[in-house]
Amino acid sequence: MAAYLRLPAFIRRWLQRMKRRVQEYKYIMVLTFQSLFCNAFLSSWVVWDTLMEPLLWFVEKVVKAFGPVFVFVVVSLVLSVIGVAWLVFFPIMRDRSYLTLTYHLIFGNWLAVNVLFHYFKALLTSPGKPPSGDRLNTEVTTVCKKCITPKPPRTHHCSVCKCCVLKMDHHCPWLNNCVGHYNHRYFFLFCVYIFVGCCYVCYSTYDVFLDHFHNSEKYLFSGKFSLLSPIDTIQAAALQLRQPQGQDTAAPEFAYPANQTLVQEPVTMWEKAQHNLIIYLFFLCSGAGAAVGGLSVWHARLITHGQTSIEVHINKKESKRAQKKGQVYRNPYDYGPRKNWKMFLGLTNGRSWRHILFPSSHPPMGDGLTWHNPQDYGRRVLPI
Repeated sequence: MAAYLRLPAFIRRWLQRMKRRVQEYKYIMVLTFQSLFCNAFLSSWVVWDTLMEPLLWFVEKVVKAFGPVFVFVVVSLVLSVIGVAWLVFFPIMRDRSYLTLTYHLIFGNWLAVNVLFHYFKALLTSPGKPPSGDRLNTEVTTVCKKCITPKPPRTHHCSVCKCCVLKMDHHCPWLNNCVGHYNHRYFFLFCVYIFVGCCYVCYSTYDVFLDHFHNSEKYLFSGKFSLLSPIDTIQAAALQLRQPQGQDTAAPEFAYPANQTLVQEPVTMWEKAQHNLIIYLFFLCSGAGAAVGGLSVWHARLITHGQTSIEVHINKKESKRAQKKGQVYRNPYDYGPRKNWKMFLGLTNGRSWRHILFPSSHPPMGDGLTWHNPQDYGRRVLPI
């Protein structure tokens, strides 16, 4: 500072002018950058979304390309469970009693019919798209930034299907289709019936599975030797291989415990196949049941609060924004748990739980274009 004050006055004035000019240039550069890349809605989430755009693009292309493969996998797994039940499980129940077999035939086939029906309905039913022309009423106040078309409330754009979807929940790769207004019920009931079916299979085959799982050595060694101890089984097999041709092998070099005997039991190929199918059935249903069960609970919670998988994130942001202003945000599409479920399941016009427990193609409540306030429920909720 002392050196600066010792400089001549005209040099100090020149340095001050240069400092102000550098600050002006810096301000202009920052303002130009912000005008090009920033706006009032800029946040860390916007930056993160921009950085993730290449990865999302790759995922969208993969999901679109492998959609038919995912559908084939789901259908194959479901049909394999049904096939194993008919080939292995039902014959075992028949050997126990015909009354048990009758129960499993009725309950098992009821589950199978519901699973297949709701899956193919969710797969083949269009989730709903905004109509073009004069059908869109004056309540449409937003425009899709990608379609550049009017977007009704609760409608979102699917980047995989390249279109807007009414009351979009998500794009399901296992359906190769979006889950929206017209097929949301089919998707949810498919998940519920899959979960119930997996629990039913695991519970019904548990004792059979334990028997095969703890006696796997009987099937691993092709029935040559069946011993209570698998280690002794291998030792006995090795001893027989070491004996010269023609030598008596009745007296082995080691003694077996009193509670173990070496027996020779032939196991057929069909028995080995049954063993593998039972192990496969139990592990598949236990894993799928855990995954689909969690998904079903998540969607049940959303339905109870009148939300979709997309709206739950939107409502969280709106709640935080309202909280900063000292306000309380309320979901405009929450009609209360009981009414939300009746609207979702379409239990109107005399429909009852019979349309849920058995396959039904009844349409959902409303057209997916207009949504009224919860206070209007019962007077003019939704057109049917």
